[in-house]
Parts: sequence; structure tokens; C-alpha cells
Amino acid sequence: KSPDTIRFATYNGSLYDEEGRLVERLRDGDEHARKVAAVIQHVRPDVLLLNEFDYDARGEAARIFQREYLGKPQYGQPAIRYRFRFLAPVNTGVPSGLDIDGDGRTTGPADAWGFGRHPGQYGMLVLSRFPIDAKCARTFRLLPRHRMPGALVPKRPDGTPFYADATWRALRLSSKSHWDLPIRTPHGRVHLLAHHPTPPVFDGPEDHNGTRNHDEIRFWAD
Repeated sequence: KSPDTIRFATYNGSLYDEEGRLVERLRDGDEHARKVAAVIQHVRPDVLLLNEFDYDARGEAARIFQREYLGKPQYGQPAIRYRFRFLAPVNTGVPSGLDIDGDGRTTGPADAWGFGRHPGQYGMLVLSRFPIDAKCARTFRLLPRHRMPGALVPKRPDGTPFYADATWRALRLSSKSHWDLPIRTPHGRVHLLAHHPTPPVFDGPEDHNGTRNHDEIRFWAD
């Protein structure tokens, strides 16, 4: 690439597991993580949004991945170092206490604020060669979905709302989170608008995942 080019990338690393297991896997040596690292080393983005990377509050998984995988050559690719990273809580796996998927229960992974079997599963991680102004970072993780102008309301085939009014007013827009991260690049301040919307599938004719996917993407467009 040109020396004047700054390369941003997003990559779904599928680095998720049961609670606490990702840290254990990375410590023990994980072949899938080596392959993910090799792709990153080959593409060599300056700023990377890595999706489906389990969040832990101490950032242990991120530290190990940077040091033992990105920081060492993988499959003949040269090591790469990112001086800065950003990670924060996400909605996936956090219990809502609501019956979000309409199955009559409130305790399944589809009843979390974002689909997940434990808090932080399928999280997000940003790695950067340039400083991230974390003090000015904004997260919209708790934004209620109904507060978004023109939010799409899932409806049953007979036209009635899929969610009870109290549930609809409690639902969060972000299945993981929405981050606005100011990054100080050599060409000036750039805002990375990071998110990972729920896939528009795994629902029924009410299209509750499809409408959420639409609104999550439209949030940044608006």
C-alpha cells in the first residue's frame, strides 16, 4: 500500500467459546487463533475491528492474542504490533429478564439483550497502530430501540405487534454495541463507527432479527 494510505479493516474472527474458555484456549495454544492472526498479519490493517472476540473485563484474552499470536510470526507471515486497543462490555449474553424470542421463557440465550450464552460472548475488539482517544469514546450500548426515530416494529402475520409494549420499550438497539471511537491518525482525527449487527435470520415471520439488523445498520447511516 501507499505510505500515505491508512487501512481500516473489519474481520469476524469467530474467537468465542463458553465463559472463560477463550482465555484458556489462547494460553494453551489455539490453532484457529493462529490462522486468524496469520490473516491479520498478511492484510496488515492499521486499524482493525475484530468481531466475535469474547470480552473479559480484564482484557486478558486480548493481551494474550496480541502477544502470543499477532506478536509472533504465523504461517510464514511477519509479526504485527498494535500499540493501542479498545474493548468494552457488550449486550450479548447479558440477561434481560424478558421473553424476547417469544418462546414463553426468559432464560435462554435468545432472551439476553443480545444473543449469547454468557455476558461478553461474541464481543468486539479494536486494535490500532494509532492512539485511540478513549476518554472521548462514546458507546450507545444501552440505547433503547424504541427511541430510534422510525424504528421497525416486528409484527405477527396478522399485523399485531410481536412484542408486548413493556418489552418493546425495554429492548436495546445494539445486539453487541455501537462505539464511536476517535482515532488520532497522521492525517487527523478519524471516528471509527464500530458495531456488529445481529444477523437477519434465526427468527420467524415476524422478522424480529431482520428488523433489528436493519435498525442497527441504519443507526450509523442516520
